Amino acid sequence: MVKAVALLATAAVASAENRTYAKGYVRMPRNAPVEVAEITDEMRARVPDSLDWSKKGATTPVKDQGNCGSCWAYSATEGIESGLFMASGTLEELSEQQVISCDKTDGGCNGGDLPTAFDYVKKAGGIDTEKDYPDSSASSGNTGRCKSFQKKVKVTGYKYAIPPCDSGACKNQKESDMMAALNEYGPLSVCVNAESWNGYSSGIYTKRCSGAASNLDHCVQLVGYDKSANYWKVLNSWASDWGENGFIRLPMGKNACGIADEATYVTAEVESSAVEI
Repeated sequence: MVKAVALLATAAVASAENRTYAKGYVRMPRNAPVEVAEITDEMRARVPDSLDWSKKGATTPVKDQGNCGSCWAYSATEGIESGLFMASGTLEELSEQQVISCDKTDGGCNGGDLPTAFDYVKKAGGIDTEKDYPDSSASSGNTGRCKSFQKKVKVTGYKYAIPPCDSGACKNQKESDMMAALNEYGPLSVCVNAESWNGYSSGIYTKRCSGAASNLDHCVQLVGYDKSANYWKVLNSWASDWGENGFIRLPMGKNACGIADEATYVTAEVESSAVEI
């Protein structure tokens, strides 16, 4: 009996490690450079020893991109949700499906990037709620047709939290300034190297994970850190049965998995002419 239980446990671990998840980061060309935030000494001085925006009501529940390579749209939408919260204290689940289906610069389930996703929402005049424009691509794996939508929340701006790294090994990213940006501006949309994340279940990630720009393949949301325990806390879009209830902890100080290569924050507000949400 004990042997049978052990075999079942081994099989379950093997199954988790062999499972593959959709990602979808594709670096897209920009028509203009993206601004970079200024991190001041005062901001650095305000950095607490630990921070977790997911426990402060600034993030929506863990989402599941399913079979669609739409991580970029999830990460961007989560950034807008958190940007709205930081500006107004209002948290609303917004429609990643609108971004997946209607953003024609990015590639829907075939991948995309954060700045181009934010540019789409700005140009479109706003984004609808998840309730009124629900997800369909997660289960189908298809981008789907763009439908009519209400412009309920608009993006007023976005910036890189720290200077990005878009080539080379990216070994000089300033994570201390990213802490200051995270504390000041709220959760950050980031793109990472998640090639070896499939079998992750818990703890601070210990596998070697290159932060080189060419290895980025997935976009997620950075929600917190703990300086004493030396980790970043990241919200993924692979459902809550992956990792630590949908989260992963990455080591600080080594640009693990490229966590600091492409970190952005968004400012957002409710569209004044929209139906009240």
